Amino acid sequence: MFLSPAEIDACTAWLLENASPPVRYLTHVHILKTDPGSEAARALWRAVETCADAQMIFSLQNEDGSWFSGGPWGPRGYRQQTGSGYTTTRPKFVTTAWILPYLGEMGFTAADPRVRKSCELILNEAGYQQQARDPDRREVNCCGLAAIPLRALASVGMAPDERLRTGWDQLALCQRSDGGWLNPRHLADSPNPSQTQGRWPWDRSCAWGSFFAVQALYYARDPRLADALRAALDFMRGHLEQKDPADIQTWVYHGHNTVKELLMFSEAGLDLSAPPIPALLEWLKGHYRPAEGMFRAQERPIPEFTRQVAAIIKDYAARRGAGYWETISRTSPPVLRYHLYHLAEDDWLTYSATRIGLNLNAAA
Repeated sequence: MFLSPAEIDACTAWLLENASPPVRYLTHVHILKTDPGSEAARALWRAVETCADAQMIFSLQNEDGSWFSGGPWGPRGYRQQTGSGYTTTRPKFVTTAWILPYLGEMGFTAADPRVRKSCELILNEAGYQQQARDPDRREVNCCGLAAIPLRALASVGMAPDERLRTGWDQLALCQRSDGGWLNPRHLADSPNPSQTQGRWPWDRSCAWGSFFAVQALYYARDPRLADALRAALDFMRGHLEQKDPADIQTWVYHGHNTVKELLMFSEAGLDLSAPPIPALLEWLKGHYRPAEGMFRAQERPIPEFTRQVAAIIKDYAARRGAGYWETISRTSPPVLRYHLYHLAEDDWLTYSATRIGLNLNAAA
């Protein structure tokens, strides 16, 4: 058992006492099943709207609803508009479609006018008006990164918008037989092969791009896409299964966010005894602090997020070797910093682990 009922109760009590306003609100809604429309939940939500995290994110939003500003999730010095400008998805990690999921994780939706403005900006840029068609893999970019706008919009409740129907249809059509997605430029018959260093041509889908497509499907909560989501999650699980369990017992690995994938695995009804899920659960349970009834990414609290990520990087380098992140995890510091925001902080990690524990116990 990953978490006993007593441990879940201890984590829940810790969250109610110690969590930040967003995590306290989420704990009530998703763990305690408090009615979001109740007066108690509305009072908690008002605290979310005025919390430091929300104020910081919205303070970086531009007048047109866009973001290009960096933040705790973005590398230092990567905050000014480049000569070629920027879009809602480029550069990665610091622009609009990458930031909206953070707000969605906190409970914000397109009902907030600031969020709605960002959604309309993404919709106008993405252009989903054309009819979806079966892709010719040599012509159509089926890369999972094409799902970044869908992921952003779905994270704040926009998935049912009719303007996105073609986008969802196209994402499903581009899903490969192994359950993942791959940029066709990585295929052997591509007329315009990718110049990216690494393995080429590819015989399987790419975990890096597929992760964001998986999250888009997960946020959509659309029964029509349930089969596509399960197939995609099984691809992600199967990719991890091929690796050394010691290597994948980490936060970010070859495009995977292992904790968030565990949450998706546990909600989607995958076989949770299938490898490597038990190995990942064992690793995650190692972060449980029984004396406190909570989870912590490091031995000691590190209150400032950037310092926390730096400590995680140093910790793995000390234990696994200086080249761990580059050669084993294949993860750069910017990727790690983006993935760990709203995850590695004490309250967010405890919240995620508690939800995983509840799902596992319900499935037992």
